Amino acid sequence: MPHMSAPVIGKLCTKESLVESVIEILGKIPATAWVALIVALLTSLLTLLGVRYTNKGNNERLKIQLEHDQKVKREELIRTRLEELYVESTKYMDKMTIHFLPYRRVMKGEITYNQALDLTLESKIDYDPIRVKMIMDMYFPALNATFKEVEKSLDRASKIQHGFKLQYKQGNPDGEKWLPLFQESLEDLAESTSAFKKHVAQIAKST
Repeated sequence: MPHMSAPVIGKLCTKESLVESVIEILGKIPATAWVALIVALLTSLLTLLGVRYTNKGNNERLKIQLEHDQKVKREELIRTRLEELYVESTKYMDKMTIHFLPYRRVMKGEITYNQALDLTLESKIDYDPIRVKMIMDMYFPALNATFKEVEKSLDRASKIQHGFKLQYKQGNPDGEKWLPLFQESLEDLAESTSAFKKHVAQIAKST
């Protein structure tokens, strides 16, 4: 058996005495006090858990509310832009239609080309075709294909009008050969603009 010095033995005795003292003190604590202590600890633990889950629930509700608010704002923005697009595009297409109609009368021999120019200048409709394109590109790219058909119809009618204009400037006001082509192009324009408006309406219903 290894030999232990007196200081070491003294320290061991002191630790043993301390442990015995603690055990003796704990033993003197009545059972009701232990019960109260345990209840207090459990109550504190349950309170902490309750606060934690309450905060978690509040955070989840806040997140859902924020997501809902963002969705509502987005839907309002989309509806606003869609209404703006419908109004601006209608102005644009109406302006183009009104622009062509006097030249149809020139081809029929009802008015002169200069009179047609005066009529087109008098028909003032405020519209912004750049704004129309921007709204479609940013919010409704699906409309671009339908709008391109409108632009094709406009381009065709413009080319026919330009061809007749060149002939008219050369001293030949006869629009007999141009009128059927021009009338057909205007009918195509009416169909393409109607299709575009229907497409806008379909998007509005699904939004």
